[in-house]
Amino acid sequence: MTHLIYVCDDDSHIVRAISMKLRKAGFEVECFPDGFACWEKVQVRTPQMIITDLQMPRMNGLELCGKIRDFPESQTIPVTLLTGKGFEFDHDEYIKTLKITNVMVKPFSPKKLLTQVQESLNLTNDVIG
Repeated sequence: MTHLIYVCDDDSHIVRAISMKLRKAGFEVECFPDGFACWEKVQVRTPQMIITDLQMPRMNGLELCGKIRDFPESQTIPVTLLTGKGFEFDHDEYIKTLKITNVMVKPFSPKKLLTQVQESLNLTNDVIG
């Protein structure tokens, strides 16, 4: 089974790096420039995981996570939140209230992100990147 992952970030370089790494590891990837575009697609086709940036136009990553958790079909999917805020972002509160699976601070290693994706989907022995 191919796992579908949505990547949501307004930085095209980050989207390209993530999508290339995930596709190379065998995942199906769809990319979105903001939270609103991703949310529209979630309502039509629910992915197995979402990787989203914190700061984006139209709908930020936290707003997207809130909508995902309120939508029955996507309540339990893993979400990795990417942030350039580092220590400015109090992620413990959001991890708890929005059930965020992982928070990664930019810049990050695509290899480490792949490992987190595999762990979140319980695929550590199935997918080699």
